[in-house]
Amino acid sequence: MRSFEGQHSDNVAIKRSREEKQRQLVQLKEQLATLKAHAAPAIREALVKRITELDAELRQPAKPPREGRDGRDGGREDGPRHQRRESRPSVFRAEDGAAERASSAASAASAVFASPRRRS
Repeated sequence: MRSFEGQHSDNVAIKRSREEKQRQLVQLKEQLATLKAHAAPAIREALVKRITELDAELRQPAKPPREGRDGRDGGREDGPRHQRRESRPSVFRAEDGAAERASSAASAASAVFASPRRRS
């Protein structure tokens, strides 16, 4: 089954908080320590690579919290964000009774093309 655009199964990095990264680092170190001697070298290399990546990420200073959706001090006005459009009458509707003629034509066409078993 194909995934739709933006689905979690796409090749998109999972965003984790700093605490979650620290927990994952501890878990990966435990897995590396408990790895059997006969385990595939590719598994060991992948664990070591991920541990070094997490170490590098955690050594960087923590990012300051973002201002945005929660706080309105980003230079925005206190009014509504978007103005709603007024509803307009449809351009394609005719006020001269064309809808009644169309419904009678549709019923006539359905009677002509109906199955002979369903005619009553």
